[in-house]
Amino acid sequence: MLGLWRSITLPLLVMVAACTANPSTAPRSETSPPATDTANAARATAAPPALISVRYGVQQGSVYAGAYIARDLGYFAQEGLDVDLVPFSSASEIIPALATGQLEAGGISTNPALWNAVARGVQLKAVLDIYQFIPGRSTNAIVARKPVYDAGRVRRLEDLRGQMVAVTPPGAGTLIGCAVGVGLKRVGMTLDDINIQPLPITETLTALMNGAIDVASLGDPALTYALHQEAVVKIVGLDEMFPYLTLGLAGLTPDFYNQRPIAKRFVRAYLRAHRTYDDAVAGRPGEADKATLDAIIARFSGIDVGAVHDIVPIGMNPNGLPNRDSQVACYQFFREQGLIPEPVSEAAMAAVWGTDLTEEVLAEIGRVPEN
Repeated sequence: MLGLWRSITLPLLVMVAACTANPSTAPRSETSPPATDTANAARATAAPPALISVRYGVQQGSVYAGAYIARDLGYFAQEGLDVDLVPFSSASEIIPALATGQLEAGGISTNPALWNAVARGVQLKAVLDIYQFIPGRSTNAIVARKPVYDAGRVRRLEDLRGQMVAVTPPGAGTLIGCAVGVGLKRVGMTLDDINIQPLPITETLTALMNGAIDVASLGDPALTYALHQEAVVKIVGLDEMFPYLTLGLAGLTPDFYNQRPIAKRFVRAYLRAHRTYDDAVAGRPGEADKATLDAIIARFSGIDVGAVHDIVPIGMNPNGLPNRDSQVACYQFFREQGLIPEPVSEAAMAAVWGTDLTEEVLAEIGRVPEN
């Protein structure tokens, strides 16, 4: 497998989707074709109903595996949905697309951009968990260059004091920044004790490999690649710094959310995909094996299938319920950092959550044990 990794170019490991959105029509209500006589009625009964169009904003990366699986294995189609996965370069760009009706749904993050939009009156519904930091699934970690680690300069969190640490832009204003801040508090430190260097994911791995930076927050697939190459040493996983932090959510427009039967189909297909993935990772018999899912994720994300095979399993909650406490904690963290100038009222914050939709689906299909 190391041979596969060596054949992967760094740009391929960290390629990001172009921000292109092609708005189409909003979801259509299902209607039965008119039957003017017995023959027409029979043909109408035999014809499959038209699929309902749903535009779902995603980013190109393995963490959107739930959407890729639900689409490729036909889960969305079996629910009567034609889901168009519309690529965006960041979760922050998906929010205005939802607000202006260019999308019915999209992957969002509870970062300052979202809360500032909510404070301005933008309405959306956070419905289900896309991925989270499940303990034991260290898909992102604080790492140090191996020479730095071997020299004893950085071997534990306390050693980060005074160090420059590369974090995805804008740095503190991300959920990764929040996770680092929360983790530092556990050892009596704050973000003020380190020097955060915002660095795009397309540059972080290269900067570590060539010695331009010594310490960084690094996520998969770059994390696994760098560890396999013995270029870095993991100091601590972010799943340890902030366990069960929900990093991605599926957000719906209020109009789509209020089309209850259709929105529930979307959630049901997503949960089915999450459970298929978790079953495959655990080696349980199910609707698809791990190799099949690796191929799907590779095809949609642009990551080499060998890399997908090797990365730490994505933290998918099979019941799709976000960790609300983690979202509140990061909101407060961003407020302390001065990144949310206008506080979000309790009513506005409560209105963001649409997890009652997911609860309704779970009441129908049942809950399963979580990791």
